[in-house]
Amino acid sequence: MGSNEDIMISVKPGVKGGTFMVRGAAVLTNVPANITVTPVNDGSVFVGANATSSSSRHVFNLGTLQEHRLVCLFRFKIWWMIPCFGTSGGDIPAETQMLLLEVENKFYVLILPVLDGQFRTSLQGTPDNELEFCIESGDPDVQTTKIKEPVFVNSGNNPFNLIRNSIKILEKHKGTFKHIDNKQKPEHIDWFGWNTWDAFYCNVDPEGIKDGLENFSKGGCPPKLLTIDEGWQNIFPSYEENPTGYVYIWHAMAGYWGGVLPESEVMKKYNPKIQPVVQSPGNLTHVVCSTLDNIQEKGIGLIDPSKIRDFYNDFHSYQASCGVDGVKVDVQGVLELLGAGYGGRVSLTRQYLGALEDSVTETFKSNNLICSMSLNTDFLYSTKKAAAARATEDFMPNEPTFQTLHVAAAAFNSLLIGEIIVPDWDMFYSDHITAEFHGAARALSGSAVYVSDKPGSHDFDIIKKLVLPDGSILRARYAGRPTRDCLFNDPVTDGKSLLKIWNLNKLSGVIGVFNCQRAGIWPPIKGSIYMPAPGSGTPISGIVSAGDVDALEEVAGENWRGHCAVYACLSGSLKTMSKDAKFQVALEHLKCEVFTVSPIRAFSEDLRFAPIGLLDMYNSGGAVEAMDSENKSSECKIKVRIRGCGRFGAYSNKKPKCCSMNEKDEEFIYNPIDGLVTVKVEGLQVIYNRDTEQSRGFGFITMSSAEEAEKAAETFNGYDLNGRLLTVNKASPRGSGIDQSPHVYEQAFRVYAGNLPWGVGNARLEQIFGEHGKVLEARVVYDRETGRSRGFGFVTMSSETELNDAIAALDGQSLDGRALRVNVAEQKPRRSPF
Repeated sequence: MGSNEDIMISVKPGVKGGTFMVRGAAVLTNVPANITVTPVNDGSVFVGANATSSSSRHVFNLGTLQEHRLVCLFRFKIWWMIPCFGTSGGDIPAETQMLLLEVENKFYVLILPVLDGQFRTSLQGTPDNELEFCIESGDPDVQTTKIKEPVFVNSGNNPFNLIRNSIKILEKHKGTFKHIDNKQKPEHIDWFGWNTWDAFYCNVDPEGIKDGLENFSKGGCPPKLLTIDEGWQNIFPSYEENPTGYVYIWHAMAGYWGGVLPESEVMKKYNPKIQPVVQSPGNLTHVVCSTLDNIQEKGIGLIDPSKIRDFYNDFHSYQASCGVDGVKVDVQGVLELLGAGYGGRVSLTRQYLGALEDSVTETFKSNNLICSMSLNTDFLYSTKKAAAARATEDFMPNEPTFQTLHVAAAAFNSLLIGEIIVPDWDMFYSDHITAEFHGAARALSGSAVYVSDKPGSHDFDIIKKLVLPDGSILRARYAGRPTRDCLFNDPVTDGKSLLKIWNLNKLSGVIGVFNCQRAGIWPPIKGSIYMPAPGSGTPISGIVSAGDVDALEEVAGENWRGHCAVYACLSGSLKTMSKDAKFQVALEHLKCEVFTVSPIRAFSEDLRFAPIGLLDMYNSGGAVEAMDSENKSSECKIKVRIRGCGRFGAYSNKKPKCCSMNEKDEEFIYNPIDGLVTVKVEGLQVIYNRDTEQSRGFGFITMSSAEEAEKAAETFNGYDLNGRLLTVNKASPRGSGIDQSPHVYEQAFRVYAGNLPWGVGNARLEQIFGEHGKVLEARVVYDRETGRSRGFGFVTMSSETELNDAIAALDGQSLDGRALRVNVAEQKPRRSPF
């Protein structure tokens, strides 16, 4: 994202006469003499300090901070962050991981505590309004007397660009992590999902999962991502049927919550031992999570860091052999408690995280990893591959005061984490009293959308505002974040501020407005008394402007003259205005509205047009993929490519002569009062790769009747189109269990072959195993989109003896420099193709 507000400042921040100056303004006063400043790049600096004695933990005073509006992100639990607001150092809690200041109402100063070598940094304030930074290694044997680069300081006129540019500077300078732009995003984030946690908690079972998937399909919203959360251990591998696109399973960073059992014969090869848990003093000043009570007392069965790569490889290879496509890895922050004797918390995190990232990409052949309980800077500034992570504490359906806090925290946390990973705003119940509130927020989040409904408990009207018929979602381009005028206002407890969240689509912007007031307090406290019901109480008013979409120019195009069409999704109203014009919105408790902001393009001297998108979706503009025009002397033809089907809307200052789809004229409605053009789009949808924007070679068409669908399939199946024979058939809802042929079970003597060299194909795989018996089938598994081998396959032998001979001969043997992993594949029904 770019902006003409970004101005190069040549004068770098520094200390003058005991005052820390930025752009000629005093940010900190009474700066101690032991504070050091090291220039970095483009007006940014590192701030460090010297101590008089060596220690594994130091707290340094940076100076006095007063009279600057601020927002900070701090860890109120070891796992999770929330925002805090104020004007001075005394307002900054311990374990602050980002601090943003508004200075003299002119510019912004960003202060980031980062990692420096084996030390991790956090910020904290004092009652005397002093700003301090704390460094700690987490290992008594890792000590220092000076630290050079623990705190990064930068300034800018645009807060979003400031954060983005700062993270990119740190990425280049530190070399320990990657910006989200430089990571492969996981495949699941563009598809609708179902997570089993709130549906079953730990009592998940095969019949429950099957029932849930069938209910979604009957409602017309089959999930393409199934995440079997904690409890899957009770059902794998007895349930392996996968009617969805992707199956993820849950595990903890250390194996399970308390690690692994050192006495286990299976685990001994990973050299685990009980490791004592040591809490940081900063964590103890906030909410101490009850999940730590047991491990605090008994320690954790920690796998030897030198063996953790082997553990993840073995664990994930087994899961892949059962048909699993990816993993959600929880309890990641626990590693910061276990660094003693291993070089400290940063060193241990990097060993585990690097092994996890490599195992996922190598085993599943894609970056199919969701990180959770990982919102510490140990993780953020060490992740080179992980590209999706939970942004907030869990969605808790039975805690009514947590609902608005969940949305607000996710938006504010995304300011920082959205530059490093795709923030995952967690699941929600589609039939919850706050479902519309959560659904609208997820539509703006730029993240995956998934629910955790109990089987049969669904509100498909909510789901269908998020999910297209093919199971894909209209995901916005970036992480959803608070608008600039909301950054320093508390949307939960100040009693007067609405929360506005903005994002971009390919040709438009989107703004969500939420009344989060009177529902809870920071930090969230379980069992708090619920305040007013949704829609009750006196409405809170706020101002909305098209300019709240911070980077609208990025998608507006050259023929934009500064005016926008603004469509309100829930009320269905359309208005036009200049970018800087403002209008008032009043919302009752737990109510929201979503505005699509589409720049009005000038296609001739007297023709103005702006595509809105699918009017019945929360993120209407996410359906618009591209727009082009043909100008002739007598007419102008505007072509819009969209995803999905339903009511398509656009603004036009003139009534169109006609509206056509695939060269066929369609009926349309034109409202001369507001200029809204509405046309019903049938389900013509070509599926595109989100990253390359190239067609994936297939699509879906919704006909008006079953008879027309059968006739079209009969007419066009085998039809030659530009040298390619079309395959046309009637699509069935995935996972519906309707009109599906009986499951065909694999033959009993089936072998899983993992860690295959990339060049090994079916023929060579058959040749390798043919030396140890008769091979009935040999199949290498290939990636659906890239066509590349995923590094594993399955071989069916003709007898149990030959199966055992092949495993004994080939397991662990080197093939083209890679050690084969060969074991018995669990019996399973064949998976239906994606």
